[in-house]
Amino acid sequence: MSSGCSRQYDEGRDSDVYGAALMAVSMHDVARAAGVSQRTVSNVVNNYEYVRPETRQRVLDAMAALGYVPNAAARSLRAARTGLIALVVPDFRARLFADLAGPVVREAEALGYTVLIELTEGDRARELKVLTGDRNQLTDGAIMVALSLRPDDGQRRRADYPVVLVGDEVLEGQIPHVGIPNREASLAVVRHLAGTGRRRLMLLGYAPDQSQTGRARLQGFLEGLEEAGLTAYEELLVEAGWAREDGRRAIEEHMDAGRPMPDAIFAMNDSCALGALRALYDRGVRVPQEVAVVGFDDAEEARYSTPSLTSVSPNVEALAGNAVAMLHEQITGKPSGHEPRIVVDFQLKVRESSQ
Repeated sequence: MSSGCSRQYDEGRDSDVYGAALMAVSMHDVARAAGVSQRTVSNVVNNYEYVRPETRQRVLDAMAALGYVPNAAARSLRAARTGLIALVVPDFRARLFADLAGPVVREAEALGYTVLIELTEGDRARELKVLTGDRNQLTDGAIMVALSLRPDDGQRRRADYPVVLVGDEVLEGQIPHVGIPNREASLAVVRHLAGTGRRRLMLLGYAPDQSQTGRARLQGFLEGLEEAGLTAYEELLVEAGWAREDGRRAIEEHMDAGRPMPDAIFAMNDSCALGALRALYDRGVRVPQEVAVVGFDDAEEARYSTPSLTSVSPNVEALAGNAVAMLHEQITGKPSGHEPRIVVDFQLKVRESSQ
């Protein structure tokens, strides 16, 4: 008898708990349990910074005890935001773009954003649509690496759509920008090579109609040659794309044509440099004894190639951190003290290919 009563009691209690679980817990319930106002609960849910730590913890404890889950959709509608931002890059073949994604996602998540990745393949029309917000109705803003935009395109930016540019494409207007010191880094590469006794330097990846990135790296290369008293040989400004196959093919064609060989190669990026390394290896050219090789971007492969590749290493963490902070400032309207245009620092990672 007592056993049956006990079982009935347990079943009734389980039913009550189940029913309570089905009832939606409101912000009012959390406020009452924590002994605070609904406004305070809202401030904690929205991560408002001016809430005392002990109050915040009391609210969080109440939320956990009651199983309160904030309604993300309602919060987005009230704030007129989605909590989504876009990282827009040309492609992932250049390792710098891929390496940028991880830090951007980490920095964005710390601020409550989810990152969507968009590839433009360097297409001007796609980049313009990002700039004007036409492709990003679902996102609160975009961090973009642009290749095909022109300076006057900055005037076409939609003022109410936050955008931060990453790289060298500087546009007219008040568009926040985080850049890489391409000229200074290329100058450092030439100083390093000249300091090891190299005298005939090739620039691999040159193109007559280069992007701002290419022009900045060419400028630093030429300034370095002049500073070291070295000659800029026209036949050593070698046109090539920036992919591995482009670098390999360019070196093979240079050698097949019987053109004078350099004693050092500075490739516009690591992918191109790795292709050059392969061509030199296949042709029996010793690196670095006969030809030194240096790349740009410090891709992970640079550390594991044979020989390991000397490369310019931009501060990608600073690049991502500044870009996300500048975008967040635009989205929230809260000044962060960032300059509108920032250039990150770099290191030249000297490895076996140029020692």
